[in-house]
Amino acid sequence: MNNLRQQLAPGLSGVNIGITVLLALMAWPLALLMLAYIFFGQKVGLDLGRPATLVTFFGRVSTAVRAGIEAFNKPST
Repeated sequence: MNNLRQQLAPGLSGVNIGITVLLALMAWPLALLMLAYIFFGQKVGLDLGRPATLVTFFGRVSTAVRAGIEAFNKPST
């Protein structure tokens, strides 16, 4: 039997599909986020089975957001 951490990794697993169905019953936007994680989580370096990847992922997102805000606020010449 697979352990839970392996099943939470990005990809189609019974646990991920079950979470997606529950989220679809509660709030469909959350289900769409879960589907995005299932299909694109590995490409963006996100793995719910390894919590350390969350810190890395959100660090990269915050750096990208700050750079976008700075570029937007930069006066045009």
